[in-house]
Amino acid sequence: MPIVIRQVHPLFAAEIEGVDVSVPLDADTIRLIHDAFDRYAVVYFRRQSLTDAQQIEFAAQFGRPERYALSYRDNHTLRLERPEMVDISNLDAKTGEIQDRRARHRLLLLSSRLWHHDSTYRMPVGALSMLHAHKIPPVGGETEFADMRAAYEGLPESMKARIAGLVAEHSFVLSAQKLGFADFAPEEQKVLVKFLNPVVRTHGRTGRKALYLGWHAIDIQGMPVPESRVLMADLLELSTQREFVYRHEWQVGDLVVWDNRSVAHRGRDYDESYVRDMRRVTTEDEETEVQSPVRDWLASQAAGGAAGVAG
Repeated sequence: MPIVIRQVHPLFAAEIEGVDVSVPLDADTIRLIHDAFDRYAVVYFRRQSLTDAQQIEFAAQFGRPERYALSYRDNHTLRLERPEMVDISNLDAKTGEIQDRRARHRLLLLSSRLWHHDSTYRMPVGALSMLHAHKIPPVGGETEFADMRAAYEGLPESMKARIAGLVAEHSFVLSAQKLGFADFAPEEQKVLVKFLNPVVRTHGRTGRKALYLGWHAIDIQGMPVPESRVLMADLLELSTQREFVYRHEWQVGDLVVWDNRSVAHRGRDYDESYVRDMRRVTTEDEETEVQSPVRDWLASQAAGGAAGVAG
């Protein structure tokens, strides 16, 4: 069956047909799919039957899979055995039943319903995220994606000039604390460090610029905190207008891949009396260098004792 790519939104997002991602791909197919990731930023494959190992192997053809940030906690039971697998479900790790609404895992996942990019608080940052649907509720639970490239390109030139060179601090721990969650073990806090990223990021493969903000961005360096947070809220509101957003309505077997360097995303609410079993692998951005706005900001702070990118 020939490979067919069909764009599903005026700006971005596409479906790829004619590929079985459960088996190793040849070099030409990998190149074609990677080019689709670059162009469309969100790509999905329907009717894929994948084991966790097969999902990890597919991801590894496009980059090194990162370790799940919450797999480092001592004496913590993971529902999914492989540490590369991120458990985006409402299931209890020990019983396999729907978890209590006060469960730590559930409370942590609530932040995924806010606009964000995956793994902006780690080094290397996240590149491609790949989410596979095993079980879905009958209604709700969609995932929305915002094209942060088109959003940046649509900004007034005055705003582009205002945010050029700005650097934001990202932190999973601090963003969770904004929701009232503070249950992080010392071994998790060693991994979930603060990290600096440019507010406008240039994609290493395509050269396109995109806004790089979301819920994990805490404040903008060198700017009063209230001013920086208002600016980030304004930018996020502008970039998540409906014209920039694609909503994916899940089917069992869907594998959706998105480029965190180009899009932000959020999950939507659903009836949690139904099972929702989704599993994600995210690759590391191996091409990432500390981009020039971060280098410039760090250089300007060196005389004052800035310690580095991670804090």
